[in-house]
Amino acid sequence: MSYNERYKLMFDKNILSSTHLNFLFGAGVNGTVLPQLNKFCKTRAKIEEFNGDTTNGIESGIDTIDDEKQREEIKQEFITEFKEFYNNAVSPGAWSTDHSLLHLEQLLRKIYSITHEAQNRHPSMKQINIYTLNYDDIVERKLGQLGYFYNSISASNTATKAGLMDVIGYNYNTKKYIPSFMISKLHGDIDQPIIPGKAKYREMLNEEYFEIAFHMKEQLCRQNSILIVIGYSGNDKHINKILQDCLNAGLTLYWYKYSSTDTVPFEINGQVIIRDQDDYNHKKDTTLNCYEDMEMAWGEKSEE
Repeated sequence: MSYNERYKLMFDKNILSSTHLNFLFGAGVNGTVLPQLNKFCKTRAKIEEFNGDTTNGIESGIDTIDDEKQREEIKQEFITEFKEFYNNAVSPGAWSTDHSLLHLEQLLRKIYSITHEAQNRHPSMKQINIYTLNYDDIVERKLGQLGYFYNSISASNTATKAGLMDVIGYNYNTKKYIPSFMISKLHGDIDQPIIPGKAKYREMLNEEYFEIAFHMKEQLCRQNSILIVIGYSGNDKHINKILQDCLNAGLTLYWYKYSSTDTVPFEINGQVIIRDQDDYNHKKDTTLNCYEDMEMAWGEKSEE
């Protein structure tokens, strides 16, 4: 491989072989299988029923509602509508044909393969952290289909599963640790979500959410840690503050852009490695770009 071709590599095989792998997944990871917030028409109607202003979108509309009882009704409408979209998304037909989900599966397979094949890992490096802002369990379903070992924690099960945050699988036959995925839902799940709006930061201070966010910061501040950001808009200031603190502690952060208009949060701009599209006129799923980047890097010969 020529110098110019090698220079284009997003990752270095030696780094991938000896680092703590972490991912931050936003709504973009699911592609079009679930609609964006502006498609939640019933939720929008409920906000407007309470004289909320949705001119600038649903999230801003929720912020115009002060009455806690009304906010709770909006939350329940949002949960109901989300479940309707979700049930359609995980139907057998949609599940097997959606390109975004196929690309997600490719990426998960590659992450597992890299973690499994790397021989110079400390046991803690066999754990792959996936921090997600999504309420759905699409990642967990994919991991289950693939037969990979994983745990998932969210606000609705923190009390019973907090002790699993650092669990790493071990094969007693081969006497080796196995790749283990830890899914942490930063905004809760569909049973106990943080609904969009300014209140997200306040709700994350609640014990069941704060414990997950605190653990995220602890993990990302470990030596030799990288974080790969896919499908995240960068609009959550409470998440950006965690990223900023971790970058200052030595975290290496890779940011995958889908559109040319995507921007890295100003708090961390200049401190991250940005992966642009090869051609913004012919955009590809960022999950696919990440998979291909890892595939290319892993095929490289390691330096002696």
